[in-house]
Amino acid sequence: MIKSPTSKSKIFFIFSAVLIVISIVSLLVQGLNLGIDFTGGSTLSFELNGTKYDKAVEARITELVKANSDAKDIVVQKVGDGGVSIKTTELTNEQSKAVVDAIKAEYKLEQKHVSEVEKVDGNVSKRLIADSLKAIVLAVILMLLYITWRFDFMSGTCAVIALCHDVIIMLGFYSVFRFSVNTSFIAAILTILGYSINATIIVFDRVREKSRVAKKATTANDIADDAITNSYLRAINSSITTLLTICVLYVMGVDSIKEFALPIIVGIVAGTYSSLFLADPVWAAWKNSAKKSK
Repeated sequence: MIKSPTSKSKIFFIFSAVLIVISIVSLLVQGLNLGIDFTGGSTLSFELNGTKYDKAVEARITELVKANSDAKDIVVQKVGDGGVSIKTTELTNEQSKAVVDAIKAEYKLEQKHVSEVEKVDGNVSKRLIADSLKAIVLAVILMLLYITWRFDFMSGTCAVIALCHDVIIMLGFYSVFRFSVNTSFIAAILTILGYSINATIIVFDRVREKSRVAKKATTANDIADDAITNSYLRAINSSITTLLTICVLYVMGVDSIKEFALPIIVGIVAGTYSSLFLADPVWAAWKNSAKKSK
């Protein structure tokens, strides 16, 4: 059992503050490692014509692309039954021809098995980023209004603080470790917003229940401690169950699945932490501050 989590709230606040500072500094200094979906590039699709796709084939195709071009960001994915898609930084006509000829020779393919190299327009994805940011902001505002209506403005604000914490941690993780950011990352952020707010609402529901039956001498810290103690097992068990599934997908899945699974893993850890050890202690600290000011 967790005993008096709010008594350790300063530790939680300092820990979160350190992570947020590191994330913001990294974002300002080196930014995000934007992938092909955002920067633009070239795509090539072809059929293996009987060759079974596996990790060795994926590694060999990557080697062929590197050997015949100056591509820096190469994503090789299985498509359908026997199909392969290559996404990479923009190739010149000479490099495109060299890559196609090398793949055809390696796997004994005919021209009918290979599609033309196409250009990926980064501007389309940039508009997607703008639209996604608008969707995130709108979702946060609606969540704030909903929690304010169901609970109170203080609870809604604390929940939004926890959500902002989760998003910054996810962005910082990708910035610090230089993972490639593609459109699946935006989908992962939206997914985590819903997952995190659900866990936070459960905690604040316990806060409301405890507040209704609390005695006059009961402090905000006592209410927050009871709420966390009564909900942390459920939150942690749900998170572990989800993490096990997502981790299996990350280990066993193809690259496109991994691109979506990794930010989900980071987001679930950050979201569980913020729901239990950030949102509620912030509410208690705010409540105590408001009581003192009166």
